[in-house]
Amino acid sequence: MDNKWYFDIAPGAIDDLREHTSQITTLIPFWYGVKPDGTLADMSSQDVKSIASQNNLPIFPIVHNYSDPKKSQLIHDLISNTSLRSILVNSIVNMALSNNYPGINIDFEFVPPEDRSNLNAFMEELYYSLKNANKIVTISLPAETEDNPRHPFSGAFQYTVLSQFTDQAYVLAYDEHFSKPGPIASIGFVRSVLDYATKSIEPKKIWLGMAVYGYDWAEGSNYPRTLSYFQAIETAKNLGVKIEYDETAQESTYTYTVDSVKHTVWFEDARSFQAKLPLVSQYGISGIAVWRLGQEDPDIWNILNRI
Repeated sequence: MDNKWYFDIAPGAIDDLREHTSQITTLIPFWYGVKPDGTLADMSSQDVKSIASQNNLPIFPIVHNYSDPKKSQLIHDLISNTSLRSILVNSIVNMALSNNYPGINIDFEFVPPEDRSNLNAFMEELYYSLKNANKIVTISLPAETEDNPRHPFSGAFQYTVLSQFTDQAYVLAYDEHFSKPGPIASIGFVRSVLDYATKSIEPKKIWLGMAVYGYDWAEGSNYPRTLSYFQAIETAKNLGVKIEYDETAQESTYTYTVDSVKHTVWFEDARSFQAKLPLVSQYGISGIAVWRLGQEDPDIWNILNRI
């Protein structure tokens, strides 16, 4: 199965990469932040480039707007101003050419919904510029179950238009729950996302974005703490808490109380990962794109080996 893995520098991530280069189809590292003047902040790793090169592993670096705390204002300014938009497109093309990357990935988040037409225009300009340079264009899309132009997080992303200006669309079918406890990506949610995506985008352009992490919600907090698979398992083990597998959601969960504060944990493991894989053939899509290397249940690699 075509399995692309997102990558970010974190403890253990490079060792994980070294161990599994032969099992990864494409590496998508979180490397280039957009800057207010349309240039890029280069956060690439020479170590990772060397490992990829030695193992003939293609790199599609991510261009993102996380280099600035004012993420939504930054991306609005860049894509709504035709001059800055053109500079940004040229910066991305030059980056891809000078580093000999076969393709790139656009991963913009917190794009204001009112910038829908600007995002479409940016992707159109970028697509034709990169095609002229013989590069592969990919985009990471927030999960949608319908077209809602007013949605605060995904409203700017018009699947039907954006799909015309990308070779590969990674539909990030996770973060079903964030402000309150619940599954990261229940099987029902993932199906709903794919139902809509495959009606709006040619299925062969779609890769299913899969999570391999967990969240720990403390009661009274609006934001969860992100856990790797190991952290989720260790927390339960250290507290003597039983992990339950929710058959409806097809995901693991448990609760615990520390200092009178109740915590709810949901996390992805090999079993929940395996449960979603048949959707690739059922929906006729091209593969999976996993966020991210270093957070996963090691048994996932055994599953991928058997496919």
